[in-house]
Amino acid sequence: MADKIGTAVRVEIVDIMGGGKCPSGFEVGRTWLISDGLCPAGMCAWAFNAILPFITTLRFDGRFPWREEPLARVCCPDADNPVVYQLTAES
Repeated sequence: MADKIGTAVRVEIVDIMGGGKCPSGFEVGRTWLISDGLCPAGMCAWAFNAILPFITTLRFDGRFPWREEPLARVCCPDADNPVVYQLTAES
């Protein structure tokens, strides 16, 4: 099991673009709390691979130069129905 170091990151689906329907059945408002570098149960592995670099940055108090606040918005790689995830570090 991975060590629980760093800050937990809340991952929330905030939009589904394109056709508005995720093929994995995810809906706006679904959330996960990630406190390690492992893909949580029930999360799409393709989406997790897209957001993992941003999760890692936020877990260790990093920031993104294009945002004032410590959060990230990242889309999954589904070109027809991109699911938008908002990542925020838990205090």
